[in-house]
Amino acid sequence: MTTEKDSMPARHRPHPQDMWQRVRNRARRPIALLEHTLALGSLLILFMVFSPIPDWILATMDRQSPLAPAKYIICLGGNPSRVIEATRLLQEGYGEKLIVSNHGDASIRMRDLAIDWGAPPDKVLMDVNSWKTLDHPDAIRRAFHLDPANDLCIIVTSYTHMARSRACFRRAGYRHILMREPRWERQFRTAGHPSWKRRFLIFPKLVYEGAAWVEYWVRGVV
Repeated sequence: MTTEKDSMPARHRPHPQDMWQRVRNRARRPIALLEHTLALGSLLILFMVFSPIPDWILATMDRQSPLAPAKYIICLGGNPSRVIEATRLLQEGYGEKLIVSNHGDASIRMRDLAIDWGAPPDKVLMDVNSWKTLDHPDAIRRAFHLDPANDLCIIVTSYTHMARSRACFRRAGYRHILMREPRWERQFRTAGHPSWKRRFLIFPKLVYEGAAWVEYWVRGVV
């Protein structure tokens, strides 16, 4: 019994080598696109690391405020150094209460760290419902009945995070906020002259914050 394939003239039958070549040609396109993307990304990283642009971007993110006695010191989750700085500010008399803001067990660990560093347990409050930066303002207000329009708050977070967190708090109606970063981080960051090594370390943080700003802008929360 002959099949349609068997009855096909030999000159019309696809040669196995030709079929394999077509498969290779199709595979080359995404591979070439990936190669070009990686090459362009590498050039961009080299340009950013060896140019002063990251230094300029970093300088525009500064939202540090002069200190003044406040009703609340709000420590945003994400880095233990923030908790230590907030605890020191509490010990130095810059706040009546310390609020550690994070989610679930992470908030408990922040509270325990603050107490380990000398914060009186009765002055440490926990917000356990903040998963992202945009969650902090409303979660804190609901948990502790803050008056955003009148209560002065010191917000402790990392340097590259200050601008975005400040924008979220301002959008939520907080009118009296002072932004602070851990003092030893600020001293380390501003010591010496900018170098390619320092730019290489901060580049991922700038990329992360840039992507977060775009997301929040699209969502209309900043």
